[in-house]
Amino acid sequence: MGQGKLSGRVALVTGAASGIGRAVALQLAQEGAIVSIIDMNLEGARAVAREVESLNGKALAIQCDVSVEEQVNQTVKETAEKLGNVDILVNCAGMFVGNNSLVDMVTVDWLRTLDVHCGGTFFFSRAVVGSMKEGGRIINISSVDGVQGQVLGIHYAAAKAAVIGFTKTLALEVADKGITANAIAPGVIRTPMSQLLIEISPDFYKKIPADRFGEPEDIAELATFLASPGASYLTGQTIVVDGGLTLANPVNQFALEVMGQS
Repeated sequence: MGQGKLSGRVALVTGAASGIGRAVALQLAQEGAIVSIIDMNLEGARAVAREVESLNGKALAIQCDVSVEEQVNQTVKETAEKLGNVDILVNCAGMFVGNNSLVDMVTVDWLRTLDVHCGGTFFFSRAVVGSMKEGGRIINISSVDGVQGQVLGIHYAAAKAAVIGFTKTLALEVADKGITANAIAPGVIRTPMSQLLIEISPDFYKKIPADRFGEPEDIAELATFLASPGASYLTGQTIVVDGGLTLANPVNQFALEVMGQS
């Protein structure tokens, strides 16, 4: 594992106990990265750390609420002391609470969603960027909802759109240091967060041109590339990984039906 393209690099991944975060942590480790696995669920984080170690990798599990500045700063400090300064940051921690329209949105749900997605991305990025060396990588997980909006998820869409704006500005601020910042906007991926949608509408994948739901590994593959030396000239971008879902507007769907492809 130590001979990969990320050999010896220290990666910190938030929300890494499950879903996309777990897949990213494992993929980075397979390429030789030393991984700090961050999550509110400490037992889950420890389980992923054991998975990394079973692959002959090195990992550290830390419990952290990404919306609490003091916890974030302590997490970055502990990571630096035990593993080294962070070279790769993946802000993946997320949540979805309260399926409501604007008029029915509960204030606490709005604030909590922004705190986790926007606050967490801000706190961790600020905490690591000062010590990040040339070749550093910051990868923020946004969502197609931040690109196209989401009915009954205005708080989530707003938070994910903010992550995109944050990423673009951060990329400008750190470009002269040889550090890149990019965002990934996943579509419907098989994770605990999307499980309800998949259970309610198991045939929803038929609306996706790729004719399947995404898997966490689909996002992890891209994140690993963005973390690699080969992505050094790619920065400030938001890359949509959705199997073509955002292209499937009514006009295109109709045309595909006429062509007999849907």
